[in-house]
Amino acid sequence: MNLDIMQWFDVNVLIFMGMSLVLNGFIAYLWHKKFYQKLGLKSYQAIQRIHLNETPRLGGLVFILSLISFVMYSPHNESIQLFKLILICLIPIIVIGLKEDLFHNVEPVIRLLALLFVGWLFRAQFTGPLPHMADIPLIAKLLVLQGGVSFFYILSMVAVANGMNLIDGVNGLCGAVALSILGALLFLSYKTSDVVMLSTILSVILILIPFLIFNYPYGKIFLGDLGAYSLGLMISMLTIILFGRHPEISPWGAVLILIYPATEVVFSLLRRTMKGVSIYHADTAHLHLKFFHFFRPQSHYKKMANALVTPILSPLWLFPLIAISWFHHKPLFIFIAILLFVLCYGLLYAIVPRVQKKVSHL
Repeated sequence: MNLDIMQWFDVNVLIFMGMSLVLNGFIAYLWHKKFYQKLGLKSYQAIQRIHLNETPRLGGLVFILSLISFVMYSPHNESIQLFKLILICLIPIIVIGLKEDLFHNVEPVIRLLALLFVGWLFRAQFTGPLPHMADIPLIAKLLVLQGGVSFFYILSMVAVANGMNLIDGVNGLCGAVALSILGALLFLSYKTSDVVMLSTILSVILILIPFLIFNYPYGKIFLGDLGAYSLGLMISMLTIILFGRHPEISPWGAVLILIYPATEVVFSLLRRTMKGVSIYHADTAHLHLKFFHFFRPQSHYKKMANALVTPILSPLWLFPLIAISWFHHKPLFIFIAILLFVLCYGLLYAIVPRVQKKVSHL
């Protein structure tokens, strides 16, 4: 396959990649100098928090601002049109997410309603083809019901967005999972010679990379609710668009690509259900937090416990990217890969002991 890189690489994105780098560094510097206190912003308090120093949760704001600037600056084409659709749909969660990241006072139910509204907006505004889901038995039955199509896609988008938000807090993990998913989508776009999706997905990757420079390994900035939710929703939209444009790719491939954040949500819901607590109740038993609290008490790992989690979990977040590149044309093997991922996740979760201690920040 011979695709001219200049067909799908927009050099303008490098300008806004630089903008993202500067803004992330500037915000990290301001928080290091405790400038947030002069603005009257409160410290972030949550039982999931594992950082001692106050860390800005504005990486998502920088990501969205850089992306908006790139879209406004670039000449109109099909890729830019897709970006405009996605960004318009994201407006509710951008507003709600930013309020939460700055003031930490948005109720979980409000965030959930904002996510549902974004999903509804996308379903209402997107006029392109949707993925062919007839090969997935249970979902196929749901889709024939009145409103079943909208219910399924909106629920899927909300689940992925929540999954991404759950893993934002450990240095590098949310960004690494996002890059792995985007890498898988980029690979499929290349294999299907889809220049529009190649350009769109590569631009997202490049604008996201500067955030990771400051997020890993030292955790100088985090995506926050705005960033994690928006990134999860954007990834979901791009997956729906790509698989809708290419029905020759098995829809099981979409399940495999998004399996990490989806599994996080399912396991979290199961834990809360078994405990008999609300789905909005904070959960400190996520796999990445179990690893952190396992390493934290050990003297030789104490200072780098947070940074260790992402590379240790790399077999999980890299698995979908590797598997889809090998088996994208073999639905049976994709299905087996999904089962293997869930099995490995479950085994890891069972093996790693949960260390119950008073919160010890890093």
